[in-house]
Amino acid sequence: MEHNRYLGGATMLSILICDDDTRMIAAMKASTERILKESNVKAKIHTFMDAASMSTSIMSECDIALLDIDFDKAEYNGMDIARKLRSLRSDTIIIFITNFIEYAPAGYEVRAFRYILKRDLEEDLRTILPLALQQRNLGSLPIQINGEIIKIPLDDILYLEVQQHNVTAVTRKLTPERRQKEYSFYAVLSDLEERLAPLGFLRIHKSYLVNMKYLRKFQCKAAILDNGITLRVSEKSYAENKAKFLLWKGW
Repeated sequence: MEHNRYLGGATMLSILICDDDTRMIAAMKASTERILKESNVKAKIHTFMDAASMSTSIMSECDIALLDIDFDKAEYNGMDIARKLRSLRSDTIIIFITNFIEYAPAGYEVRAFRYILKRDLEEDLRTILPLALQQRNLGSLPIQINGEIIKIPLDDILYLEVQQHNVTAVTRKLTPERRQKEYSFYAVLSDLEERLAPLGFLRIHKSYLVNMKYLRKFQCKAAILDNGITLRVSEKSYAENKAKFLLWKGW
């Protein structure tokens, strides 16, 4: 087991916004910036009015895309852009912004994450963008091992467990002995919760912060991960946490 300390830090996202209406672009960007600030998430936001001005490099680096699905005069619409994004990256989260909810079925082709009606932009984006941040589960947890900085990919972490400020990050990777690889470091779990909750981690117990991506069953007395690991659950906060988990799952 490796002993070290948490170094803090924030994840830098790449967000793409595309709409043929400059006022809508400004509204989406302003709302997105407010939500990112509240979530303590840093991002580079790229705005475009059409597909022609988008470079392949920006599209291939896109983590989250907010796309107007129907452009009035452009040669390519939002669905065309979504197809291009999906061809470059399978994990880009695509959110369509539209005036017409009847476009929704078309989004199945590109695995659209959600639809937002333009008239409800501010309200719906405030709900949906944090969910997208959680689903994306980006970035890494920087810690120090014997003076060397190591970044544990968040996607590798199953859960974090604390015992008197000594936090153990249990990952999905296995040691040569076929045990879960662990990292132990000094940190306050509430600080980690503040940093990681917007990225898909849930505080299910005073001792556990779980990556919801690997949470298979969430019951009133136990949380069961995909690999069968069972963790204790706080019965006091179970109802609230179960609601958060179901919202994250989109149920």
